Amino acid sequence: MHTFIEELIRRHALDAAQAERLWQLARLDAPPPQLRTGLQRGLAVTAALLLGAALIFWVAANWQHMALQTRLHLLEAAVLAPAVLLALLARARTALLLLTTLALGALLAFVGQTWQTGADAWQLFATWALLALPWALLARHDGLWALWLLIAGAGLFAWAGAPLGLQVLWAQDGPTSLRRYLELLLWAALFLLPLALSATGLMRQQRPTLSWSTAALLALTAWSADGIFNLLGRHTDAQFLLCALLVAGAVLLAWRRQPREYSVLALALMAANAMGLSTLGWWLFQGGNDFAAGRMLALTLVAAVSTGLSMRWLYRLQARDAPA
Repeated sequence: MHTFIEELIRRHALDAAQAERLWQLARLDAPPPQLRTGLQRGLAVTAALLLGAALIFWVAANWQHMALQTRLHLLEAAVLAPAVLLALLARARTALLLLTTLALGALLAFVGQTWQTGADAWQLFATWALLALPWALLARHDGLWALWLLIAGAGLFAWAGAPLGLQVLWAQDGPTSLRRYLELLLWAALFLLPLALSATGLMRQQRPTLSWSTAALLALTAWSADGIFNLLGRHTDAQFLLCALLVAGAVLLAWRRQPREYSVLALALMAANAMGLSTLGWWLFQGGNDFAAGRMLALTLVAAVSTGLSMRWLYRLQARDAPA
């Protein structure tokens, strides 16, 4: 920017007073808007994460020497203390709610492991997400919603029975169709949730950058992996088609939405490439291993071209949308 202004001064032969006025209008020496607020919030979140890590490390170092009730009360205090401090430190609300959400997960895990409640892993994450939901609604912050989506996504992965749908590889008849379709639709709801939160005012930020990227990473991973493993396991074609349609819909939505979230669009393109190349590879090798080297070379070339074209289109799109 400095070079551009100096070029303008030389091109238009501005005198000293005009050049000084131009530099003042450029405001290059002025601090970025809302710098102090952003730094305060960033430092508060960093402090919350460091305090949470310090608590975890301290408890881990002294865990064997603590009585059972001491462990329980310590984790309970870690949950309640940030909630109580909310009344005194309103400006650190997001950081405190982040800390208490993490501590809540540790408390639930401790109770489940110590007293052997018999609950499945997905029930732990579902309970964690349910209890943390009021805090996410209170904070209305993109970052805290991203954490909540991670918790809910982990619960959904656990409820599916195996991570990333890998059970279709060894199941004899494949998973129950109705349940598998329900899982895919639940991932769709998770994918769209940040957009709904932003539109309804349940999130302060107009652009749910972090939360939507998190939801997209989880949902697109589930859809693409489920579709690919369903294809390899030779189960229902309808389920693979639904996964492909969901990924294509994610690409279309990320492309059409303004302003665009390029992280979501890039993730959707990666998932689309993965499903397309897996389908091509399955088609090439289903007839046997004859000319395997040639088929592998063809698949590699197609993968290189497909990935290159996707990245080129994404780069051009971003360059076109960039402010002048």
